[in-house]
Amino acid sequence: MSTVSSLDSVGYCGLVCAICRRSDDGCPGCRSGGGNIHCFQRTCCEGKRLDGCWQCIDFPCNQGYFAADEWRGLCLACVQGIRLYGVERFISRARRRFGDMVAYEDFRFKDAGAIRQML
Repeated sequence: MSTVSSLDSVGYCGLVCAICRRSDDGCPGCRSGGGNIHCFQRTCCEGKRLDGCWQCIDFPCNQGYFAADEWRGLCLACVQGIRLYGVERFISRARRRFGDMVAYEDFRFKDAGAIRQML
């Protein structure tokens, strides 16, 4: 399992909440009560007692963000990145690539391959 401080920075879907521009708007991230309480990835991981989708044997499923054309590529690439690098290294890579503030909505409708190249 990853350290609590690292996990607090990453959503179950793989997005790094710590660098999301919504954190400036007061969103604490899904692990701290922010975000959509009905998020499939959140409820599924909590139900399976997983740190995130990167630990799931069913990844990638076709549910929640992974089923939504808008977010599929971004979330798939983030989870794949965490599987490849681990949580801490993935957070570091995301910070190096995107800085301390990213508008994830700018990455909507991109495929996972394009996002992986950015990371």
